Amino acid sequence: AARRSHPRPAAGRRRTVLTAGAATLATAGTVVGILLATSSGSPEGDDTPRAGSSASAPATTGGATPSPTVGGTTRPQTLPPGTHREAGGFAWATPDGWRRDVKTGAEVHYTSPDGAQELVGKSSLARGDLLETWQTSERNAHQGQDYRKIRLEETTFRGHPAVVWEYTFTLKGVHWHARLLGFNVTGKSYQVNTWYDAGIEQEALATYEKVRDSFTVL
Repeated sequence: AARRSHPRPAAGRRRTVLTAGAATLATAGTVVGILLATSSGSPEGDDTPRAGSSASAPATTGGATPSPTVGGTTRPQTLPPGTHREAGGFAWATPDGWRRDVKTGAEVHYTSPDGAQELVGKSSLARGDLLETWQTSERNAHQGQDYRKIRLEETTFRGHPAVVWEYTFTLKGVHWHARLLGFNVTGKSYQVNTWYDAGIEQEALATYEKVRDSFTVL
């Protein structure tokens, strides 16, 4: 007699849960994106890196400049261990197995396999005061259900002027936590952000802090 195959509902349910989680996270990302529509310090959509800042540009590590060579050329520097270049003029170390989604040439997102956390790196031209710009975004943007600001304040990141914005909101019954860091370096504005399901905060923060600490301007 022919062998009868049986469905595997457990796996199917898991795929459904993961798909639903990813869809919810994508919507959460939309909410964060609305909040940040003008917070990059440049007009919305203007994420074009300055000339000379591209994936093929020589990298610098720890603020060092490339060593001069014969004929005025430069010797490319080695990236910090575990990091990889992005077209926005920065490098960082992202988790293995996460889905990569390039929004623009200067903005890239990584999403965890279960859809519970997203990481964002981006760059743009720096225009205006960063804190004032983000404060304007918070006042003017549609902020989502149960939005609660934890902090929006000036800080520094490796000696550069920076702003940190942390808040929570609810979307489709899920409580989300967002942590955003923006800073300016020589005329460009960079962001390294995350939003995550508040139920995995300890794990999510460990991941974010590792990625943030690896972030290197090229």
